[in-house]
Amino acid sequence: MQGQRVTLKPFTREAYRQRYDWQTDPDVSYYAHGQKYAVTAPVDAFMNGYERCLAEDPSRSGLFAVYGDGDELIGEVDYREMDLVTRSAVIGVTLGKKEIWGKGYGTDAVRTLCIFLFERFALERIQLDTWAENTRAIRSYEKVGFQIEGTLRKATLVNGVPSDVVIMGLLRDELKVRRNKSSYGRTD
Repeated sequence: MQGQRVTLKPFTREAYRQRYDWQTDPDVSYYAHGQKYAVTAPVDAFMNGYERCLAEDPSRSGLFAVYGDGDELIGEVDYREMDLVTRSAVIGVTLGKKEIWGKGYGTDAVRTLCIFLFERFALERIQLDTWAENTRAIRSYEKVGFQIEGTLRKATLVNGVPSDVVIMGLLRDELKVRRNKSSYGRTD
């Protein structure tokens, strides 16, 4: 799936190995989960998740590698809790390459995934969440069209301190799309 700045592709074993390095980086884990922690599982145990990822039912969940300029692996996006009856799903994004943070890659990755989900599965609603102090992520999601729908008070810990979780939603007709490339959002 081609976006303005990113390309979403299925994970390869090599890309999944890079995902381990991101999961063990305290800064990446902080913005992804609100905690500066490192995955403690050995890499071999972590890599077992790759086979589970391949076996997942794409009508329920999916994980894509995010590639930036020069086909460089920079992050991941996922969807889960897909409900084809209510036509909704939950998504997430993690950019593991810290040098590109704040440069629009995350916004484009989320937008590209949303276009894919709306078109491929005829979804009506996409949801995501983050911790309240993650203002850079919230601004990025708002650029795509997400709106804050609610707050779960003190529902998570950020560095051991209770923090609110912000729930954001996007309806199909609220998606903000920039159409500068004719292939934007196409999956062929």
